[in-house]
Amino acid sequence: MSIKYIFSINSGRCGSDYLTELLSKAENTVSIHEGLPIMNGSPMQKFNNGDDSELSKLMPLKMREIKNKSKNGRKIYCETNHSFIKGWGYLLPDAYLSQEEIAIVILRREFDKTAYSLLRSHEVPGISEWSRTWYLSPNATRNLSKHDDNANFYDICKWYVQETYLRAEEYKQMFPKIKYVEYELEQLNKYDSVAEMFESLELVPTQALKNVVGTIFNVRKERPNLSLEELLTAPKYISADNLNAYERDALIAKIINYLQKTRFNEISKAKPDYAMGGSFATEAIKIVTYAEKELEDKFEYSLRFTETQGILIWELLRIINNSDLLLLACDRSLLPGIHYTYNFNNTFSMKTMIQKLGWRAIFQLIWMITKGTWNQDYTHRKAAS
Repeated sequence: MSIKYIFSINSGRCGSDYLTELLSKAENTVSIHEGLPIMNGSPMQKFNNGDDSELSKLMPLKMREIKNKSKNGRKIYCETNHSFIKGWGYLLPDAYLSQEEIAIVILRREFDKTAYSLLRSHEVPGISEWSRTWYLSPNATRNLSKHDDNANFYDICKWYVQETYLRAEEYKQMFPKIKYVEYELEQLNKYDSVAEMFESLELVPTQALKNVVGTIFNVRKERPNLSLEELLTAPKYISADNLNAYERDALIAKIINYLQKTRFNEISKAKPDYAMGGSFATEAIKIVTYAEKELEDKFEYSLRFTETQGILIWELLRIINNSDLLLLACDRSLLPGIHYTYNFNNTFSMKTMIQKLGWRAIFQLIWMITKGTWNQDYTHRKAAS
């Protein structure tokens, strides 16, 4: 077979998790959603502002992980990571892999649906430390397009989707020897289209493939299903982000105490998400975001689309499980001015867990081995029930 590596150009929130599952149902493939190191965060942002150095330093580690998971080429390596087109995908061809060995699935979803999904998930490019970790920033120097100066958050999400696929066209011109296949998500809900894609990628489907086609993945039930109009409604109160460091820390402490009292049952009964390595992060997100309006009226500060809301989620996660797997990727600043930065560019090992979590890592590791989640792709969600 000539194709040994399959990657994807997509915007996120457009079926990349579903594509991971489809590709896993081929003979002789290993299919991963976002393989560690994920190649996002600060190195990705610097790349998009013209500095390749940090992302380049990560490439040997990324290639080592790819080679390990592909059994040194004995399996076809598939990764649907949407950070590919935001940086490391440009560094990969020729320098590390020959173009002839690579295939890329360009995956699109209906434009407005993708933008709405980003907005509903509070993943508006550029507005928070979390979104800057995962998405392109509107003012990056490598961008091929710009949004209007008066753009609202939904417009920014639409700009980002457009920018992603402008880059797809640029990428095809830069690396013409790579094999490209292009599909709309709706097409891949039909078995005939999936079979066609498999044939183009030189993949042999297993019997399990038919059971996966059309299944929904990663629906983000932890976020309220608000309408576009509701999401774009002007805030009733001033943003909590406008407070100075001392005032915001005090507000965060009050809200966390309030949640512990009023959401005691939800916190005490929180369940781990085994598809995310046993993390309780989705539970923390659900508790905070479903309480959003109540918290805003109680404390008279706006939380939606703020850095403050993100901090509340991670502070609550520490209360639910202070040895949570995702805390390995979180760096919490000292007071005053609680702030989180994120680093998904390490690999999980006993050494890194002990360095980050201390003695708690031993219990966390034992728990993960017992539940069968150690060394699994924690970024790949299970099918929606």
